[in-house]
Amino acid sequence: MKKNIIIICLIAIFMVSQILVAYSQQDDATWYQFRGNERNGTSPETGLLKKWSKSGPDLLWKKDLGSGFSEIIISDNVFYTMISDKSEEKTGSEYMAAFDAKSGTEFWRTKVDSIFIDVDDWGNGPRSTPTYDKENIYCLSSFGKLYSISRKNGKINWTVDFVAEFNSVVPRWGFSTSPMLINNTLIMEVGGADSKAFMAFDPKNGKVIWEKANGNSTYSSPVLFTIENEAQILFANSGFLHSFNTKGDTLWTYKLPLRTPTAAPVLIDNNKIFLSALGAVGFVIIEIKDNKATEVLQGSTMKNDYSSSCYFDGYIYGFNTATLQCISPETGEKLWTKRGFGKGCLILIDGKLLVLSDQGKLVLVEATPDAYNEISIFQAVEGKSWTAPSFNKGRIFIRNLTEMACYKLN
Repeated sequence: MKKNIIIICLIAIFMVSQILVAYSQQDDATWYQFRGNERNGTSPETGLLKKWSKSGPDLLWKKDLGSGFSEIIISDNVFYTMISDKSEEKTGSEYMAAFDAKSGTEFWRTKVDSIFIDVDDWGNGPRSTPTYDKENIYCLSSFGKLYSISRKNGKINWTVDFVAEFNSVVPRWGFSTSPMLINNTLIMEVGGADSKAFMAFDPKNGKVIWEKANGNSTYSSPVLFTIENEAQILFANSGFLHSFNTKGDTLWTYKLPLRTPTAAPVLIDNNKIFLSALGAVGFVIIEIKDNKATEVLQGSTMKNDYSSSCYFDGYIYGFNTATLQCISPETGEKLWTKRGFGKGCLILIDGKLLVLSDQGKLVLVEATPDAYNEISIFQAVEGKSWTAPSFNKGRIFIRNLTEMACYKLN
């Protein structure tokens, strides 16, 4: 009996490892999807510059473009993002586009929809961040059209229209959820009617593989965590956190004591999940044991808006609305705070926080709970900067609402 249990455990560990290999290794990329390979705002790269000059690190290129909020994803010497037509800001189109990572030169662009115009004038254009496999890239327009597009030449392979095919409702600020590839399955929050809130598609042809639960589309993207040796797909939607295995079977569901987050869930201590949103309850931490979710802490010391937090070496770093800070996941205590960056965003590289202010200042900060320790700061881009940076091979890729830039950080 004991021998059989060991064999079963080894098989489970192997299966999870294979899923994670399919999930995290895309060509030679270190940033191939929303928030990086592990979808947690971090990279395994090391060797960052210890300090920048007053004028900042070396600029590789800058490029004007039409408005949008999509993150930049990179494969060695090519990067991809969604853009709009700068010459037709109010009446133009949204595009999926490929660029030379060395120079910023555009290789191709493919029209995917008409441009989304924000009713609150916070910024027009696409919101979702694409992802890719070896041959194709997968993207979602602001009006809910999912595409498979050839990485080589921008040719459209197939399209699925969430609104027309699944009766999804376009959110107030447009479809913002980002596609996730797991083991040759494309995972999406769809917000469709009749138990089509969350769906899995075949990336070869766009056919539905599974569909689950009810709920309108929100501004949160799915994540993949390994909890208790099991790969779990998590969706935050309509006041609940849902967990499914990669086949679409429901593992557990937890009713959130806070608003449905826009910021991504964060895995801490292997089986605990941190979620944060604006509201009276700013965050909650739940623990998963035997596929049961139990709250272990909630508080108001961290209230993520659209910017997701990062977890490092036992502590949580993020934006409490418009204040950068570090908190303890054990007690919720604020360990330090720093104002002046507005509603910025951050990623974590080589034990350092790379913080982008909402007006384009790039800041290098020591990731330590002891105190706010600013190493370097400079003006990287100008204007509204609500998109988190991306990182690849010592280069940081930044975009504000209408411009992209790439700097060398090693």
